[in-house]
Amino acid sequence: MKIAITTATDRGYLPAAACQLKSVADHLPSPDAAELFLVCCDVSGQDVKDAEDFFKSHNINVSVIVPDFVDERVKTINDKWPRAAYLRLYFDAIFGKEYKRLIYFDADTRVRSSLAPLLECDLRGNPVGAVHDFIYYVTGNIRRRRNDLHLSDDAPYLQSGVMVFDWPETLQNDYLGKARQVLLDNPQGCQEAPDQDALNVAFENLWTPLDPRWNLHETYLGFGGHLKPNLEHYTSTKPWSIKRPEAWRNAAEWYSAQLKSSAWPDFIPAQSPKDKMMSKVRFAKFRYTPKIRNGLARGAPFVLDMLKTPRQRSDAEELPWAPRNRKDVEDMAAALIEEAEGKRDLIRPPESVLDGFSEGRLIGIN
Repeated sequence: MKIAITTATDRGYLPAAACQLKSVADHLPSPDAAELFLVCCDVSGQDVKDAEDFFKSHNINVSVIVPDFVDERVKTINDKWPRAAYLRLYFDAIFGKEYKRLIYFDADTRVRSSLAPLLECDLRGNPVGAVHDFIYYVTGNIRRRRNDLHLSDDAPYLQSGVMVFDWPETLQNDYLGKARQVLLDNPQGCQEAPDQDALNVAFENLWTPLDPRWNLHETYLGFGGHLKPNLEHYTSTKPWSIKRPEAWRNAAEWYSAQLKSSAWPDFIPAQSPKDKMMSKVRFAKFRYTPKIRNGLARGAPFVLDMLKTPRQRSDAEELPWAPRNRKDVEDMAAALIEEAEGKRDLIRPPESVLDGFSEGRLIGIN
């Protein structure tokens, strides 16, 4: 039985998706270790040809698939995410049971090390393996997510940008059909990240934690974490965005080099000194605005009253996405590595490894 590796995209992310598969091909243990696929929607015939020409120029064998059921079957539940974001929920209509394993990567990821360990990873009897989306744990937003999705109070939350499926098991038990049904049954609860939310419900207590280095979140990378990523995931600001941070300089140069002779040579815009400065300002606001608000709540709450800002945060609304400190980020990553390696039991709830949890301090609120 074979292994399939795929990403999915529409026209907007097509150059990034092509580069994603180039990074996959560069890190396969052998050229025949897996079959590569690019699943597309909302693309033109010329777009498909441009992608095929890219793969040919890099001597990569990739099958480009444009499903004919998208207009009829793929319905979005809000305007935040395009139809391409839902494509992974329909892989059971594309890939058959001849594959023993299907590995999915988001288009905005870049493989940085050999894929051999991922191809061979032990799913421990579960239908899928994934990395915790631990930004939810270190900010406290996990409580709101569990409530919206009707997950158990200690449930982990997977990041769907990297998923390793036991494909026959997934097909046999119709897990993707169950995920699609979640969107029909609870569209309001899935507004934040529809496909990811639906997959978390469908696979609750049925997924195996992978080493977080296989899907290192932008927040971890942006905080200057010490772990060397097996895969970088640019979840917010992309290397091909004019708003990209300095930390993405090497990534931007890599994408630019891959696309130099393609149909998309201008996909990576140049940054002016002002662009670079504004990038630093945006990160500073992300990092320090919550701390300033916390300081005002403790020392000058009347200022928050004047700004019509609640003195105390609650889970009723989205909490700031900036972690309290670097220690939380590193402590969480270290604990999840130990969990993935089987050096400790499954961590439930995952945020219990953070300082203050055992004393009843809610992460993100106090």
